[in-house]
This record gives sequence, C-alpha cells and structure tokens, in this order.
Amino acid sequence: MNETTRTLTFAGIAAVTLVAAYFTDRASQPVQLTGYENVGEEFYPEFTGPTQAKSLRVVSYNEDLATLKVFNVEFKEGAWKIPSHHDYPADAEDELAETATSLVGVIRGALESRRKNDHERFGVIDPLDESNTNLKGRGQRLTLSKEGGAPLVDFIIGKQVPEQPNEYYVRKVDEDAVYRTKLNVDLSSEFSEWIEPDILKVDRDRLIEILISHYSIDEAQQKIVYESQTPEENVTVLTRKNSTTPWEMRGLDKETQKLNTADVNQLVNTLTDLKIQGIRPKSSELAAGLKESGALKPRTQLDLFDLQNKGFVLARGPQGNTQLASNEGEVVLATSQGVVYSLYFGKIFTGSTLDIEVGNSSQKKDDKADEKQGDAKSDDAKPAENAESEKGNDSALKTSRYLLVTAAFDPAYLGDPPQKPEPPEKPADLKETPATDKKESETDKKEASADEKPSPQAAYEKAMKAYQSQLKTYERKLKEYDDKVAQGSELAQELNERFANWYYVISANSFESLKLKRKALVEPIEKPEAAPAKANTTAPPAGK
Repeated sequence: MNETTRTLTFAGIAAVTLVAAYFTDRASQPVQLTGYENVGEEFYPEFTGPTQAKSLRVVSYNEDLATLKVFNVEFKEGAWKIPSHHDYPADAEDELAETATSLVGVIRGALESRRKNDHERFGVIDPLDESNTNLKGRGQRLTLSKEGGAPLVDFIIGKQVPEQPNEYYVRKVDEDAVYRTKLNVDLSSEFSEWIEPDILKVDRDRLIEILISHYSIDEAQQKIVYESQTPEENVTVLTRKNSTTPWEMRGLDKETQKLNTADVNQLVNTLTDLKIQGIRPKSSELAAGLKESGALKPRTQLDLFDLQNKGFVLARGPQGNTQLASNEGEVVLATSQGVVYSLYFGKIFTGSTLDIEVGNSSQKKDDKADEKQGDAKSDDAKPAENAESEKGNDSALKTSRYLLVTAAFDPAYLGDPPQKPEPPEKPADLKETPATDKKESETDKKEASADEKPSPQAAYEKAMKAYQSQLKTYERKLKEYDDKVAQGSELAQELNERFANWYYVISANSFESLKLKRKALVEPIEKPEAAPAKANTTAPPAGK
C-alpha cells in the first residue's frame, strides 16, 4: 500500500468516526417534547377580570341517550336572558360572576397527552365536533365570551382525575394537548337553576282567601259548564282573617262537617311553592294588553288561536258575560296586600324535559294528549309511578299542563279604610269670651266646677280635645292605608309585567294538588257514642 493510499484510508476512517460520534452525541441528548413548556402557565392569560364576561354557553352530551344539550345565558338589552329558552329572563348575574371568577387564571397542570387519539380516554372530545363519530368520550364544552361574541375562555372539560377532588382532564378547544387542571366550577345547564323558579312568589302568611272554581268549557258553544247544580260544589271558598287564625270554608255545615286540615295545608303549600317547569312566549299583542290593564284582550285571530291551542278561551259565563276561561277551571287567591292572583289551567300534554322547557316538539304532542285526555287524567292520578319512571331520564315522557296567570289589585282585601271622625257640634248659644271679661269668665269657671254638670263651654272643649286626638289617629291610619294601597297596586303591576309575556308549564302533580274538590277538603264530624245507661244499684229502703 503506497503512502497516498494509506493517507486516504486514515482520512476516511477519521471521517466515519466523526460522523458516528456526532450521531451518538445527538442520540444521547434529551428529546424536545412539545407541550411541556406550557405546564404551569395559564390557559388564557388575557382573561383577567370576570366583568368582561357577557355570555356563557354550556354544551353537554348524554352518552346513554346520544343527545346534545346546549344551554346559554347572555346579557342583552340591559338584562340577562336565556336565548335557548325564548330569551326568558335569567336570574344569572351572581351565578355568572362566580363562574367567571373561578375561570380567571386557570393553570395548566401536568401534561397527560399530546395525541388526539387519547381524547376519548380522557373524555375531552368536543361535543360539537360533528366530524368525530365517537359516541363516547365527549366532554362538556364551556365558553365565556365578551360583548360582541369573542371568546374569553373556551374549554373542553373531561373526566375527573381519579382520587383527585376538583381535578379534571382539560384542554383548549383549539389544542390537542390534555392537562390535569384544578377547577372549582359548579356549573349547571338545567333551566331551573338559572331562573327564579317560584311562579307566584307569594308569602303563605299573607294568604287570606282561596277560591277554586270547578268547571269545563263547551268549546262548541264557547260556554262555561259547571260540574254541579249546587253553587257550593262549583266554587269552593276558603278564608281566614290572618295567618294566626284557622282557615274556614264558606257554606260549611259546622254541625256535621269540618275542614280536612291536612289537605288544606297541602293546597297552601303547593300554591306557595308552585314551580316553573317550562315556558312559552305569548304574542306581543296579548302581552301588551296584560301589561296595560292586567286584563287579557285578544286583538287578532292569531291571539285567539294561540290561547285556544293551549286550552284557554273567551267563553260566556253563567250571567252571559264573556270572560277568560280554561279547560280545567281556575284558582283565585288573595293576599292581605290586596293582590289577587288568577290561575287558569289549560291543556295537558306529554313530552321530554326539553319539550316541556321550550316546546321543541310538544306542539305535535299537544294534539295527541288532547285526544287522550281521559287517559292522561288517569296518568295524572298516579304521580308516584310517573315520577319513578321519569327520574334521571331527560327523554322520558312526562305529563305537564299549561298555566296562565294574571294579577290584579283589590283594596277590599286590605280591610276597611279608616273613617274620619266628625268634629263636635258647637253649642249654638256659646260665644267667644271677650278679653275684657277674662277675669269674670274665670270666676264663672270656678263656680261651675262646684256643680256636678259641666258647662257647655267645658263640655265642648273636652269633646274638641278628644276629636283632635281621634283626627291625628285617623290621619296616621289613613297614611298607612294609602301606603298599603300604593304598595299593593305597585306589586300587582310588577307581577303583571312578569306574567304578561309567558305561558307557564307546571307538573301534573302540582295541578292535581291545586284542583281538590270540595268533598276532598271536608270530613264528617264523628259524634261520640252515647254512654250506656247505668243499672240502678241503689239499695231499697229498709222494710220494703
């Protein structure tokens, strides 16, 4: 081997050695993994204040039913509303503030995966991702947006980390990386959790009268048909003076009957705890009439159809006057504030939770339920069975009923207004005493004091003092009464503002509790059995 060949051989060996050393060094270097550099950083560092949030959307997926539920709350036109539920007013300011505060500064914890294929395992598949055909592993999507709709926060919240309270698998919507993240968000997508569910908002201690009318509608003749020929059977009236006095029934035979206090208490409890299950909007014309006067004034055929479709009609009463009536009668209750609530019970219908809340498909089911009204009523009579089958299943059919509510003010329920006292009549022969005769008048008074009968002057002055005192009492009581009138009128107007826009949906169970017949509220008085006559045990007189 010549010198040149030997040199080239050594040079080649050196080059190979250098290349091998380079790759060996590269292989020994730690792998640069993407995603880990974000651990400990905030998901959304730009989101710094909860007041920025003006809308919230919660999207959840039910794997068992393969159904998607979208719930959103939005601040618009100066109020919080629920767009997914006909823009119904939301009682959401505090709830949204708490949610927004809990999402400020959320930190990326330990990185669990960077692979999209792991999303199902961690339950962070976007529930709105239609391109993904997996029915399992879909998470809850939580989006907070600022005014204008730009997102502040957009998370997919997956499964809870085992044995780690308040830790969840979380990712950003536009990232595949999944992190362990501490979240303290108690967020519900249930309609009832975001509204004031109490329909009447009435204090049970203020209830002083309950009137239950038992009638139905002859739709062909547009006429109210009462169930009995006896007036007392058609209208049940319960009254009391105040919360400390017992309820009494008008027309009750106290010699042989008494109130069934358990059922009366149940009736009162239901009225004061009547809950919204769903809502439907009224037409703007109907709502305007209720807001103006508290009276329902259908102005178009569409208004009449809208009412009739839900079981409410304008019908002729017993006196021939036209009035609002409903398929299943009505309940009227009055309070010591002078507010009178009228509750009209409309058609029965069946539907899923979503149908009941917003009416997605209940329109078709209304007609079917109406055709089988008798069957539906028998279903109503078995609330326990219905409740058991419906529990935990949003798609199970539930029986509900439409309810229309109006409010009015009637000062008669405030009690009698105070009566102004009459001033005492001044004696005709009583004259003003001249100043020059003052001493003489004082002498006359001293002489009069010795007599048993007071002088006309003294009697008049005494009566005037009593009158002045009575007048002050009257003026104080009149102001109190006028204040009650103003407050009651204002409350009735506020209630009508709230009731005017909506038909409510209530459970069939609530309806049955409110429509108790008179005989259900009465029970016979059990007379004590007469004691048996005692045998005459007196010993006969001696010698007899």
